[in-house]
Amino acid sequence: MNGGSKVMVVSISMSLLLSTGLIWPEGKRDRYSLGGLHAEAAAVTYYKTTSNLNMRSGASTKKSIIMTIPKGKQVTYISKSGSWFKVKYGSKTGYVSRTYLKKVGAAASAPKEAATRTVYKTTSNLNMRSKATTAKGSRVLLTIPKGKEVTYISKSGSWYKVKYHSKTGYVSSKYIKKTTTPVTTAKSTKITSTTYQTTANLHMRSTASAKGKHVITIPKGKRVTATEKFGDWYKVTYSGKTGWVVKNYIKEYHAYSTTAATYYSTNKSAGIYENPNTKKKLSYTLPKDYLLTSTQKVVNSIGQTWYRITYNKKHYFIQSTAVVRKQATSINKTSYQLIQDTDLYSAAGTAHSKLSKIAKGTVITTSYRIGDWYQITHNGKKGYVMGKLLKAYKAPTITKPVEPEKQPEVQENKPADSENKTPAAEAKPDGQAITEAVFYVIVDRPFKLRSSDSTSSEALVDIPSHTAVKSAYKTKSGWYEVSYKGQTGYVSGHYLITKAEYDRYRELANKKDSYLTLDLRTESSVTAVQINQYIDDYVKRTGKPSVLANKGQAFINAGKQYGVNALYLAAHAVHESGYGTSVISLAKNNLFGFGAYDLAPFVGAMRFSTIEENIEYIAREIKATYLSSGNWKHKGPVLGYTIKNVNGARVDSLSKGMNFYYASDSSWGSKIESHMSRILAYRNEKAVGRKPITKSVTSPARPIGVDKLPTGTLAAANTPIKLYAAKDSTIAPAATIKKDETFHLLEKWNDNWFKIQYKGESYFTNVIGLSSYHQFMKVYNLAHITTGSLNVRSGAGVQYDIVDKLSNYAYFELVLDKSKNPVKKNGWYQAKLPSGKNGWVSGSYVARDLIK
Repeated sequence: MNGGSKVMVVSISMSLLLSTGLIWPEGKRDRYSLGGLHAEAAAVTYYKTTSNLNMRSGASTKKSIIMTIPKGKQVTYISKSGSWFKVKYGSKTGYVSRTYLKKVGAAASAPKEAATRTVYKTTSNLNMRSKATTAKGSRVLLTIPKGKEVTYISKSGSWYKVKYHSKTGYVSSKYIKKTTTPVTTAKSTKITSTTYQTTANLHMRSTASAKGKHVITIPKGKRVTATEKFGDWYKVTYSGKTGWVVKNYIKEYHAYSTTAATYYSTNKSAGIYENPNTKKKLSYTLPKDYLLTSTQKVVNSIGQTWYRITYNKKHYFIQSTAVVRKQATSINKTSYQLIQDTDLYSAAGTAHSKLSKIAKGTVITTSYRIGDWYQITHNGKKGYVMGKLLKAYKAPTITKPVEPEKQPEVQENKPADSENKTPAAEAKPDGQAITEAVFYVIVDRPFKLRSSDSTSSEALVDIPSHTAVKSAYKTKSGWYEVSYKGQTGYVSGHYLITKAEYDRYRELANKKDSYLTLDLRTESSVTAVQINQYIDDYVKRTGKPSVLANKGQAFINAGKQYGVNALYLAAHAVHESGYGTSVISLAKNNLFGFGAYDLAPFVGAMRFSTIEENIEYIAREIKATYLSSGNWKHKGPVLGYTIKNVNGARVDSLSKGMNFYYASDSSWGSKIESHMSRILAYRNEKAVGRKPITKSVTSPARPIGVDKLPTGTLAAANTPIKLYAAKDSTIAPAATIKKDETFHLLEKWNDNWFKIQYKGESYFTNVIGLSSYHQFMKVYNLAHITTGSLNVRSGAGVQYDIVDKLSNYAYFELVLDKSKNPVKKNGWYQAKLPSGKNGWVSGSYVARDLIK
């Protein structure tokens, strides 16, 4: 661009001008008008009025007044003419006396003058024609309604060429009103950090414009986090990159996961909603202490956790902060009496059906409760009653009638052994003798020794916690006969631990300088080299492949990112995955068995795209739950331990740390500690003297992952199964599989949605809970190989030719006989291959899935 030359701009969009930062030639002080859109030169001077000030048409008080500018308003300086300044205020330009102006410094000139644009609007219903004439041959293209805005293109006599929607043509200028309106400079808006999922391959750009520089292409189905909005554009982060994406190709992502049936009680008056957010009005308000059951957890797009519950026979969602978890607990058999009439409910909670009425004063017996609901059997019906309607029942004492005092009689001399018999001892409760052993009573409240094996029996004497007692007799109901302070009675096994377990507890409780008690929120001094060496040594010893090879840095990175001890993370991964050699870790990059259930370990386990993704996931999940004081799983930010009673149940008052909820194995924490010590000796871990990193994080959304199942995987419904037309949509079922009808499993997603084929059509469902899938379906012929590669042979034995191979722990379809049983011969299974051909594989390297 040469100095002094004019630049003709045919068309320029507002977004382009604002986003590219238009640069004018050095030293150029003119103002360029671009179709009514004004861009000021770089050096702009501003003044403020010190009084109400007249703007005139010329530099003289004799000139006409254009307007009066109020005191304190800012004007833009254009030029000087004697003691007058030519200025602009709003959309007006004129002259003002410099006497009543005060110069504004650059730092104070934040308010920018509004840009303007020319608007053309119809003043009547107006025909758009193909030519600039009403003569024959000029077709009416459409009629533009009165008051509509059109886009001006050019002028031809008394006609304007304009664009309206997708049509371009000519309109009479008589029926067009031309005005100038200010353009509001759009600003980006900060939004709550929100997770979205891409619905197509999507370009990330450096600015909120299609003309912005291309940063990266985000594949379809990936999750991004948005923190800012600008018009139809969102500022997002993906794979370490930050940029802008258009909203048309993203949707809010909610992570759904199926859980085992879990009980919750409202901790306050709480609203329930049709969706896991509060965007729509609440459906109902539940009172405090209302018991609910949930089998689905949702982490919504802004990181809030919600639970799906049933109310009035429909599904709703309640926020996790509004409820507390309630445990289902076996208790000592106890008798209670109703203090008022009540209903017997089919399940714990008033949302369930009523079975019968129970009258006030009725005595009931229970040994199981869920929260404040007690399970009972009344008139042959098993159900639940509310605990607040019960009071402890003590059987009335039966007083024998007083007999008249007998007068002493003269006794005849009789042989000493003929009548002097010792009174018979009171009969013991049914049970059996055991080897005498020492037990410790562990209680967290005043505790009574009872005369029999029931809490309704007579209380004999208080026994303090941590008291040692001996027993050589156990009743059928699990109570132990003990003696204390000269009284012999019974204590429930629920309150007893063995001497060996008590000694173990004392040793652990006094173990201060160890990894068991290290705050796992401290930054570790372990190095990637030390972690890698530990894995390498195992691989060399065993010859097994490991997905953890050279992944030490991933643990350190994740630990720093979320404030979790990296040494602990590595040791935890090693323990759970067998040094990274387990089938689930090799097949699904899942080191910790996330999603695996006892009944469905392989199918249930989530699939991660990389080991790094899995390590980052576990670090964030552990920090958000077990290491966060506000979470129900938090029992101290340490590995800890679990102590169990004689029945094998956890003793809550003696257990602590992650071991409390994370693992049923009492020594889980000690096993992690052992790996940590072998990687880095405790005395060399600098985390010991460091402050914990207490920053809070939210639980991660489940990664997007899917198991593709063989298309011939056959199943039959054990109960009606609702099907939906699309994944993540549960608004209305598209079909329902009836009990005993067959269907095919096609895909299993990380959030426990299944894609299935039913009557030739594809559907989705999320009602099949894998923790108890056998209640929903029976699967006949799904299996996977337990090795990285497996030969498929033409016959059932190694003497037959190799016809194919199965690789990477793949699923495959078992061939079924007429009775729908897998065809098996000499320990070999007949397999149907993806090619459609049949072959044979050794059962030694095969695991069947979903076979309960």
